[in-house]
Amino acid sequence: MSVPAATSPAPSRAQAAWALVRESLRGEGSAWLFVFKVLLSVYLAGMIAMRLGLASPSTAMITVFVVMHRQSGMVLAKAFYRALGTGVGSIAAVTMVALFPQQPLPFLLVLSLWVGLCAGGALMFRNFRSYGFVLSGYTVAIIALPAINTPTLLFDLAVARVTEVMLGLLVSTAVFDVVFPVRLRASLRTAATALLDGFLDFVRDGTRGALPRKAMEQAHLRFVRQSMALEDLRASVVFEDPEARVRSRRMRLLNQRFMASSTRFQSLHHLINRLLRERQDDAVAQALIQLYAPLGQALAQRAAGQFEGMTRHLDRVLEQLPARGAALRASLPSERWEDFDSGASLLQRFIEELRDLCHTAAAMQQPGIGGKLARADERVSFRYATDRAAVAVTVLRSFLVSLGLGLAWLQSGWVSGAGAMANVIAFTAILAAIPNPAVTAAQITKGFALGALQAFVCVALVMPQLNGYLMLVAGTLPFLMVPVYLSTRPPLFGLSLGMCLGTLVPMSLGLSPSFDIASFLNNAVAFVIGAILALLAFQLIPSVIGTRWQRQRLQRELRRQVTLAAKAPLEGLAPRFESVSRDLFLQVINHTEPNSDESRLLLAWALSVHETGRTLIELRHDSVDAALPPTLEAHIDAAAAAIARLYEAPSPAEHARALSHLDAALALTGGDGAVPSTLQPVRQHLHLLRSALRDADSVLAMTDSDLPSPPGALDHAAR
Repeated sequence: MSVPAATSPAPSRAQAAWALVRESLRGEGSAWLFVFKVLLSVYLAGMIAMRLGLASPSTAMITVFVVMHRQSGMVLAKAFYRALGTGVGSIAAVTMVALFPQQPLPFLLVLSLWVGLCAGGALMFRNFRSYGFVLSGYTVAIIALPAINTPTLLFDLAVARVTEVMLGLLVSTAVFDVVFPVRLRASLRTAATALLDGFLDFVRDGTRGALPRKAMEQAHLRFVRQSMALEDLRASVVFEDPEARVRSRRMRLLNQRFMASSTRFQSLHHLINRLLRERQDDAVAQALIQLYAPLGQALAQRAAGQFEGMTRHLDRVLEQLPARGAALRASLPSERWEDFDSGASLLQRFIEELRDLCHTAAAMQQPGIGGKLARADERVSFRYATDRAAVAVTVLRSFLVSLGLGLAWLQSGWVSGAGAMANVIAFTAILAAIPNPAVTAAQITKGFALGALQAFVCVALVMPQLNGYLMLVAGTLPFLMVPVYLSTRPPLFGLSLGMCLGTLVPMSLGLSPSFDIASFLNNAVAFVIGAILALLAFQLIPSVIGTRWQRQRLQRELRRQVTLAAKAPLEGLAPRFESVSRDLFLQVINHTEPNSDESRLLLAWALSVHETGRTLIELRHDSVDAALPPTLEAHIDAAAAAIARLYEAPSPAEHARALSHLDAALALTGGDGAVPSTLQPVRQHLHLLRSALRDADSVLAMTDSDLPSPPGALDHAAR
């Protein structure tokens, strides 16, 4: 007799509801832990400030909101630059008032100029370095404006401001570094491993044959974004970890070697692709594919995240490369040897750079700095690109807004006008570097309005019933909890920041809390109006960041990097070229519609600039080492100058002129096996440049912003 299978009872309504709650709260633990740490820092800073008898405990509490971040390293980085900016701004405020005591007009002129220059400085720097410029700008306004007619109070205001801000910074950094810290170094390690694993896997797949142009372009975009993000993380992690500070140069060297390797890989595959486009079964292309097959086999044996054994595999590949190259070269007709030699030379350099990259990655995995580095004396440099026009517009906007609002305030005699002006100065500087400042300013304005409404309810109905600091915490906690939680949702960060500040600033928490509703409304309205005026400032003088005008100028600047490669001093030029050109490319592509014609054309230009620029730099290095005859040196210099002009202003005439100089230089180096050994590297670089210029699928043969696009050009760019 069969026994019926037992069936589990259907879940009750309560169980189903609890399951729904658990599902909705999944992953919310880290968000609420962040909320807890922020509010703990806020109330701890406020309590210490009141115990010390500071004039404005709310300033220390507000500082926590300004530097809050989930990762402790980011909090430490923001705190460092905020402290630096506050100190510089305080000194500047004291100096300005001392130079122009009770002289409002000259003081406002100098203040506006300072604010404008600080806003421009914020746009020139990245990471949280720009934050230091923002702070030094509006700290002057916060300290000096209230003392414009009473300069004797200035020093006390400056000391109080610095003390309150430093207290907020010390408390927030201590809490985030001690209470369940989220270390940035783990994110840095994960990002570096993911970058290298992705690149090595891409190289492994690429050794199986030709890569389509579109695959190379998309990989280039991905690797550029990852390498720039890695540098941003490195710049912040040094604040939280002493070991990371010691290893900072190694991490930058790792990134630099990755950029060099990725550019070399592009050049190698562009050469093979050009050969295969001319003839599908081209013998040289097939020989080169066979030549680097052992590289793919070596990479296929690698386990993810493991780099120690990879260097030994690559050393063996390098040892076998000359013999394999000689055998494959002998199977080709003599007139094709030059194409093969150029590709073989590229491959050898690429494997050497890949070995150094893996060696650096393996050394980074060793504890401390014990891991030995290959070519440890290599110069390390990383530079960003600056859009001077965007900086000029930002300086002008901040200057005009500060001066105009200051003059209006002096004429009106508005008691809370200093607060509104300081708010406008702060937000016009903070929002200057954001791609859509008007949108973020609108979010902050809404947040200020909602926060002021919350503060009014708290001050009018809740705070009069409170007695003691613990009751103050209990009464204000519900009003601050929701805004802080919203900050865990990136699209709502502007709204969250506005609500946090709009709630806490008008309360003016202190040793003797005021329940004067009229004074409260005056302060709250001043801050809301300040946010609205900041929004209007970006409507009247729009930001140029992300506009078509800026994208076109940055694209021209990207092409101009070839001129840098052709003419700039060679010392440190290679890492400078690699980092600046990538930063320019990323600035443009981030504001370009994905998969659009403009995006595809930009990707094609970026690949071409990287390949040509790097080849020019190496040509110049090898020319110096080879001690060229004067005639050959003159033709090489003329060819480099012609190529630079071609990239700056593409035209058929410049294209023909560049090819003519390359042909003349190649003729002077000899041919048909009669090339002196000292001139072989130079000839190979010249051959690669000529091959790139004669490529019918190259972006130089497609389009330029100053020339009409030939039919089908953008279709070619997408391949």
